Amino acid sequence: MRLSPRTLISLVSLLSLMVCLVVILNALSVPRLGIAFEVNEAQQVQIAAINTDSPNAGRVSVGAIVTHFVTPSGSLPATATLLVEEPDILPDFALYNAFMAEQGQLTQALQEGHLALVLADGRQIEMATQKARLGDLSWLFWFQLFVGIGGALTGALVWALSPAPSVATRLYLLTGLGYLVFAPSAGIYSTRELALPAADFRLLSITNHAGALFFTASLTSLLWVYPRRLGHAWPVLLCYASALTVWLLDASQVGGDPGIFHFGVLIVFALSFVFAGMQWWQTRQHPADRAALRWFLLSIYLATGLFAGTVIIPAALNLPQPASQGVMFGAFLIMYWGLALGVVRYRLFQLEAWWYAVWAWFLGGIAVVLVDVLLLSFLTVPDGMALSMSVAIVGWLYFPIRQKLWEWMGSRRERTLQQWLPDVLPLLIQTNIGEATETRLRERWPDILRAVYLPLQISSDSTALNESDTARVIENGLALLVPDLRKNGHTLRLQHAANGSRLFTNQDVLTLEAVRNLFALSLDMFRARDTGAQVERERIARDIHDDLGAKLLTLLHKSSTDHQPLVREAIRDTRDLLHMLNFRDIVLGEAIMKWRHEIQERTAAQQVTLNWDNQLDKELGTMFSTRQHANLTRVLREAVSNALRHSGATELTVSLARREGQLVFAVQDNGNAGDPAAWQDNGRGLAIMRARMTELEGQVRWVIAQGCRVEVCVPDTSVDD
Repeated sequence: MRLSPRTLISLVSLLSLMVCLVVILNALSVPRLGIAFEVNEAQQVQIAAINTDSPNAGRVSVGAIVTHFVTPSGSLPATATLLVEEPDILPDFALYNAFMAEQGQLTQALQEGHLALVLADGRQIEMATQKARLGDLSWLFWFQLFVGIGGALTGALVWALSPAPSVATRLYLLTGLGYLVFAPSAGIYSTRELALPAADFRLLSITNHAGALFFTASLTSLLWVYPRRLGHAWPVLLCYASALTVWLLDASQVGGDPGIFHFGVLIVFALSFVFAGMQWWQTRQHPADRAALRWFLLSIYLATGLFAGTVIIPAALNLPQPASQGVMFGAFLIMYWGLALGVVRYRLFQLEAWWYAVWAWFLGGIAVVLVDVLLLSFLTVPDGMALSMSVAIVGWLYFPIRQKLWEWMGSRRERTLQQWLPDVLPLLIQTNIGEATETRLRERWPDILRAVYLPLQISSDSTALNESDTARVIENGLALLVPDLRKNGHTLRLQHAANGSRLFTNQDVLTLEAVRNLFALSLDMFRARDTGAQVERERIARDIHDDLGAKLLTLLHKSSTDHQPLVREAIRDTRDLLHMLNFRDIVLGEAIMKWRHEIQERTAAQQVTLNWDNQLDKELGTMFSTRQHANLTRVLREAVSNALRHSGATELTVSLARREGQLVFAVQDNGNAGDPAAWQDNGRGLAIMRARMTELEGQVRWVIAQGCRVEVCVPDTSVDD
């Protein structure tokens, strides 16, 4: 059973607190002189500073050169080696062990209170010691402790907040535990005032080496499994086995040179470059993984490169270190801070949104404690007021700054309603006159999804959604499955949200529910409008039929023979108008069946052979609005009428096809129509056909070759699969 993020973080915090107590008590276990020693340019030991409350403040002065340390066990030369920050830089184990023995001799003298300094002027001055206090610990000690705890907590956060445990998150947690081992242990001996007990110093040194090798093996292994697993686990085992071998050789002092540790770290870490190259190749066709890998490698190699270049490589080559090891531990914070930003930008390890909330909760508590400690330690504030003041300071300063920081860091996350609604509304409400509005709205569904999620790709998917699913996040957030509202039972796959800059989350599923509600409201609005329009057309048709139709029939019977043709034409136009009012929205397949039936009857009556060539089987689901249906029917009817009436054709070919994003209807006869401009009605029928096609945003053209061919082209509004 997995622990909740807050429970796990609380447990890791408790572990970190215990490590803090052990490390602080160890650092305070040796009495102090209240004097800071340093090595000058001449490689001499001199006094760099004296605390104002030191018992030795009046005995020695700053800048005095120390030549020897006198202990009950004998005199020790004051060499630069005694003050080295990290003893593993010594050229061989003989000097290393001699250094440890000298540390033990000095510590015993400090604990017994019998240590004297021999200065360059020949004076021997007895030193007084005092119990070490918390304020005596240097900032570098606290910094290394902070690095270790910060690494452990970040590793725990990544493991706790991941949607499902994985090898990658476990290895990342192990890197954090490596921090907790190597940084605090080094913090004790690297910031010592003068000496530590030999056994403690030796234990801390090999503990530091164990933590560093463990961290390196975990980090290198992580690149084998993240962002894509490269194969079986044996390379991971190889990393840890190599690190363990190096540590055993170092701890047992095989080889005679402490530098074996540094070379071992470099060898294990060199495998990471091999794994990184393999990851780069594996992610070449996976943009989300490639983006995560880029950020991951930048964070890792920037941090480790700084540390290796300033500490490990110089130590391995017996060269002077350009920077303090304790300070350069801070380089590893670059890695964790960089990965934290990567979580925001690329959702590294697929962490959920509560990453921010948990960090805010934890850092809020830490801020209160730190401010409380600062007020008690550095300001003269009564104990009873310190907590109240710390809460006020954190509330007024920390929380507003934190909120702004989270807003800035999360600015590339899901688009808000205010951001996508202005892009979606026009798609939901705008239609052209005469369009099949419901069909057109359904065709816009992919465009609506693009406006909301900005995916890199939208494609059809064969995966079926459950009836209870509004949508479903798949592939760890790389894709989102949504219903295809253009076709019942079909599904669309949206890939790489926000142009590939983030992964899909459960919040996107909730957003889709809101989008579908808006879509349903638009459908209801269009259906209500179409229903009202149909009712009104039926009323107008009844009025025309009952009133105007009856009057025209009466007029026909009472008119003279000369006027009757004109009245009959008016009656025919009235019938055509009534017929148009009875048109309705229709799918292309049904319209084609009606057109074929009508043309077959007309050609059969004229004893003309009909050749029917329909190539639109895949587009039979295309919808035509009432107006589109009426206009196309009239244009095709007029084209057939002209062929039968004027060309003297014996054969008529009607073809229907799709070409360059248009539906093309062609009527070809084998007659002799002559010049279209000289046709009957002086071209009135042609003008009406052109007007109807202009309304449909299409075109009509006539070609005189082996008869007459009339081509009618309209935009193709069919749905692509």
